[in-house]
Amino acid sequence: MKNIAIFGSSRSGKSTLSKMLSKKYSNYHIIIGDDIRWAFQETLPNNNINSKGGTGMVEDFPNFLSCLFYKSIKRNKGIFNYIVETCDITPQKASKLFNKEDTVLLFLGTPNQTVEQHFKEIRKYETESDWTYDRNDEHILKHSKHWITKSKEYEKECKKLNIWYVDTSFNRTEVLENTFHMLEKMILE
Repeated sequence: MKNIAIFGSSRSGKSTLSKMLSKKYSNYHIIIGDDIRWAFQETLPNNNINSKGGTGMVEDFPNFLSCLFYKSIKRNKGIFNYIVETCDITPQKASKLFNKEDTVLLFLGTPNQTVEQHFKEIRKYETESDWTYDRNDEHILKHSKHWITKSKEYEKECKKLNIWYVDTSFNRTEVLENTFHMLEKMILE
């Protein structure tokens, strides 16, 4: 079975799709980029992982995640397969670091939503464990604007780089189900 790298914009369905796959295929382990970033923030707050002016973690994070992903695959070959998912990697970086024969690479995004639609989707699907849960609307609207812009950029970049891009702007549940079935065929090849 192939490993899977799912990247793209915030709240586009990356975690949902990862969970769908690991629920059906119990040999898949999920590596969640956000959790790794949050662990760095909690234990090493001076590393400035989320800021451009820090120690370089923002730039080094894709390399770190790729190393973790492929070392885990190598160490557990034949026992486990892996899904990595995060919003912290551009299509250019993903193409260089994760576009390998044993890995299915895809991006999810919401390029056709308005900022207001994206905001409503965040509020619709959020749970108490989500980072957005205790944030005010102004913060989430700013976040939505950023990720709508990124979704549009990523869609164009993925097209240029021949990376599979899935638009989850509308009919999210149906689109994720269809993507799940397409992924099933690809990972079982």
